[in-house]
Amino acid sequence: MNTKFDSVITLADRLERLNSYDVTPANVIVSPRIGKYRSAEFDNEIEKPDRASIVGDAILSFVSGMTAQNQADIQHSYLFASLVANKKFPRDDEGEEWYRTFLEVMQSCGWTILQRYYDKVAASGKSFKMDQLVLKILGSAVAAAAVPGPTSLLMLKVAGDAIAALQTSEKSLRLFDQNIQESGTGGFGVATCHETLHGEILMALGAVRFIKRTNQTKVLFVDWDSSSVDLYRGECHMTMVPTIISATRETIIAKLGDRAKQKIDEYEI
Repeated sequence: MNTKFDSVITLADRLERLNSYDVTPANVIVSPRIGKYRSAEFDNEIEKPDRASIVGDAILSFVSGMTAQNQADIQHSYLFASLVANKKFPRDDEGEEWYRTFLEVMQSCGWTILQRYYDKVAASGKSFKMDQLVLKILGSAVAAAAVPGPTSLLMLKVAGDAIAALQTSEKSLRLFDQNIQESGTGGFGVATCHETLHGEILMALGAVRFIKRTNQTKVLFVDWDSSSVDLYRGECHMTMVPTIISATRETIIAKLGDRAKQKIDEYEI
C-alpha cells in the first residue's frame, strides 16, 4: 500500500528505540577490502564528482556536492537499519515485515519517511535481470519524490553509473553477492542520494525482495527465469533531519562497532 509513514516520535523515543535494537550477530564475518575502496573514514581529500558505496546488501549512490559527514551518516543509518531488520526478520518470505522494520529504524535514526510502497511485482518476459528491474523500481521512487526534472535525471544517472561501475569490478561484485548470501533475507536495495543547495538531504530507494526456487547464486547482471522466483518491490523516499541525526550519531556508531568499517566500501563512479 502506498501511504505516508506518519508516526510522530520524539528524540527521546528515537534514542530509546535505537538502544533497544539488536544487531549482534552470532558470528561476525569480516568482508575483505576491495581494490581501491576505502573505509567509511573520511579525510581531507577532494571528493570525485560522484561516489557510490556497497553498504551491506545495498548499493548507495551519491550525487556530487554532498558533505563527507552527511554521506557517512547515510551509510551508517542505512547499515544499522538493515542489520536490525535482518536480525528480526531473516527469512526470505518475511520481506514486507523486513521492509516495515527497516523504515521504522531509519525513522528512529533521524529520517522522515515521506512515502513508501510495497507489493508483489511481475517481471516482464520469460527472463529478466535484477539490475534492470531495480532501476525501474528506483525510477518510480524518484518520480514519487516529485523533485525537479533535472534533479530526478541526475539522481537516476548516478544510480545507473553506480551499478555499471559495480559490474566492472569482479571483487566488488563478489562482495555484494556474498553480503546478500550472508544476510539470508533474499533481497537488496539501490538508493540514490542528493544534497540540495539549501542543505536538504534526499534519498530515494528501490528494493527487490525475492523468493527463489532454484540454486541461483548470482544476483545482478545474470538472466533470471521469471517462473523460478517470486518478486516483491519496495520503494520509498525520505529526507534526513540533521538535528536528530546529530543526536543519534554516536549511538548508531557505537552499536555498529567495527562493522561501521567492515561492511561499508566506497568506490568512484
